[in-house]
Amino acid sequence: MNPSSRDLQDKIRAIEQIPTLPVVSQKLMTIRDDDPDSHRKFVEIIEADQALSLKLLKLANSSFYNSLSRVSSVDNAVVRLGMKEVRNTVLAFSVQGFFSRNGDGSFDRNRFWKHAVVCSQVARFLGNHYRVRKDDSLFLSGLIHDMGKVVIDEYFHDDFLRILDTLGRNRTTFSRAEKAVMGSTHYQIAAKLLKQWRFPTKVVFQTLYHHAPWYDKSYETNTILIYLANLLAKFSGYRCHPDEMTPDPEQFAVSPEADYVVKSGFELDLKTIRNMISHIQELIQEEADSVLTLFADQG
Repeated sequence: MNPSSRDLQDKIRAIEQIPTLPVVSQKLMTIRDDDPDSHRKFVEIIEADQALSLKLLKLANSSFYNSLSRVSSVDNAVVRLGMKEVRNTVLAFSVQGFFSRNGDGSFDRNRFWKHAVVCSQVARFLGNHYRVRKDDSLFLSGLIHDMGKVVIDEYFHDDFLRILDTLGRNRTTFSRAEKAVMGSTHYQIAAKLLKQWRFPTKVVFQTLYHHAPWYDKSYETNTILIYLANLLAKFSGYRCHPDEMTPDPEQFAVSPEADYVVKSGFELDLKTIRNMISHIQELIQEEADSVLTLFADQG
């Protein structure tokens, strides 16, 4: 049965009732970058949350930052990561904590968050690889780009079960299955909720268009990086769900989508894709018991 306009309006109203994020995230979002006491305020807020402090230290000491020395204090972690990335990291932890319940086992949350973490690190790697101007939104956008899937699972669970059934029967994409069942997609739902939570506009756009960066007329360059990071994470063996359809690297390298990426100024061919996959897999192997456990389901 096709979703009706009334069904969609009911879902929109349900999303509007989702509570806001924890106080710690709200506090960090109110600190201005030009505040002379911003560093001290960041450190004090984070140190007050022991679990958050430990996660931040683990991230700052990961191989993804290519540092030979280890940091042992929140103060030094904030220096290494930078306040913008710390803010984005805390927002990411808050999103994960908000959607941390186990559910009924139909959707593997640990697998979901591993895909998200890999995507966030690949997005940062791509930013460096293509020498895109440093932008701390890449980490956060990469991490929460698929957040809408968890929203659907949590708040529209019966629909989500039908979406998973469609995936299994048709070997299609999440987006197509979602449109067939709900009439809307995980990226549309995520963008609405992120806007409601007053996330940076850039992050909202990069989440909304991560499957189709050619529609993003405001932040196209970064959205292309999130699009590629999502694909490369899947190519590297980290999909959200085993039944979702993903093109293989050979198919993608000769696709119109890859041609669009190249025409947008990004050097990309099959050899480059394979080299990136190899590099990503090496980094992930090093971090198997570190960064990948940061967002493990705690429910």
